[in-house]
Amino acid sequence: MLTSISLCVHHSTKIRKLGLDRPRVDFEPGYNAVIGPNGSGKSTLLKAIASCDLCRPEMAGEREGIRYVTTETLNPLADGSFSSREEMVQAIRSMFRSHGQGVLDSLRSQSHADETIVLVDSPETGQDHRNSELIHEGLLRMAGRYQVIVATNSLVFMRGGNLIDLGEESLPRLVGATRELLTDFESSAEHTAPREGKQK
Repeated sequence: MLTSISLCVHHSTKIRKLGLDRPRVDFEPGYNAVIGPNGSGKSTLLKAIASCDLCRPEMAGEREGIRYVTTETLNPLADGSFSSREEMVQAIRSMFRSHGQGVLDSLRSQSHADETIVLVDSPETGQDHRNSELIHEGLLRMAGRYQVIVATNSLVFMRGGNLIDLGEESLPRLVGATRELLTDFESSAEHTAPREGKQK
């Protein structure tokens, strides 16, 4: 399990909230959601965990396997090459589905090797609310066996785990903006609702 990571100069300067004075991020077991506005460094943090030799991860126990996935790498048609029959079948199925449905199917059928840490960048991309909920439920189940760290802007994926805010009060701001949007939508819907006409 990843307990924390001390970021190298290159990555710490790309994460606004950290800078050079405190380039460390802590994690919890199970489900972790990295949140913050666009440009705050969510994807940068996941990439640093996945592949930077200069960043210093601290693990509870031995060095563990890490798997990094994005909606692009989950797209079965991404590069046209398949390492198994299952991947080929998945790609053929996705030819008749939307990108979002193909990604959802891929997430549901992920096979795992020796990794114990799974990083997922923007699982909400291309998904409607219902599919996002299904993916979130799957990630929470996965977090019972693996440590799961997602980078997200979606309220759906911010539930049920440890929040790591790379912005300034990102969750309250997002909840407030969502409420405001809902109020505006309900107000405009009342004015544009079709009126029942007389039947002939």
